[in-house]
Amino acid sequence: MLERLYFVTWGKKMNYLLWDIDGTLMLTNFAGVTAMKETIRDLYGVDGFNFSYSMSGRTDTYIARRAIEQIKGSCTKSDVETFIEAYAKRLPETLAERHGHLLPFVKETLAYTQAAPDVTNLLLTGNCEKAALAKLAHFGIDNYFDRRVSAFGEISELRDDLSRALWKKLTALDPEVTSSDAVVIGDTPHDITCADAIGVRALIVKGGSTYKAEDLKKYTPWKIIETLPKAPETLLQLIKE
Repeated sequence: MLERLYFVTWGKKMNYLLWDIDGTLMLTNFAGVTAMKETIRDLYGVDGFNFSYSMSGRTDTYIARRAIEQIKGSCTKSDVETFIEAYAKRLPETLAERHGHLLPFVKETLAYTQAAPDVTNLLLTGNCEKAALAKLAHFGIDNYFDRRVSAFGEISELRDDLSRALWKKLTALDPEVTSSDAVVIGDTPHDITCADAIGVRALIVKGGSTYKAEDLKKYTPWKIIETLPKAPETLLQLIKE
C-alpha cells in the first residue's frame, strides 16, 4: 500500500481515514475490560477488579498504569509492559467468549474505501498494537488498514500524542498532505481532541458511543452521524466536501 500514499504524484490527492476501533468499528461486549480484569487477577491476585475511572477512549497504557497504581500504589514502565503483553495474549480467547459484533455497515465501508484509488485507511487507536490486531482479526477486518502509518497505544498514554506521531509518519510519506485530506473517525471526545491536535476534522459515529450527542457537541466535532452510511460512497462524498 506504500505506493498508494504517493497517489498525489499522479496528480490526484489522497484522502486518509484515521479510524478508531472500539465503539466506532465494533462493540466487543466488554471483551477488553474482561481480559484486563482477568489479567489483573492473574498478575496481582485481585479478583473482580473495579476500574475507578472511565476507560472509554483511553489508551491501553493509560488504563494499565492507573489500574496498577490503584493496586500497588506505584507503577513502573516494566509493570505496564508486562501487563500489556499478558492482556494481549488473553484477549483473543476473551473475544471469542464475549460474542461482540461489528457496527452497521463497517465491513462494507472498509471494503469500499480500500478499493477506492484515492483513499487509505489508517488506524488511530488507544489499543496496543497486538490488542488492536486481535480485535480486527476476530471480526475479519484486519486487512483493510495500512498499519505502518497507523498509531497505537504503546506510543503514549495520551491520544493527542498518538495523532501527532501518526501525522509525522504520514507527512514523511506524503509531503503534500494537508489537514483537509484527513479525517479522524471515532466515537468519543478523545477522538475529537486528537483530531484537533493535528488540525484535521473529526467525524463522530455515535451509534456505538457511550456519550450523548449533546456531550459530544461540546467538543465541536466536524460532524456527528448515527451510523456509517448504508451506501459507502456516501461517506466518501461527505469527507470530500
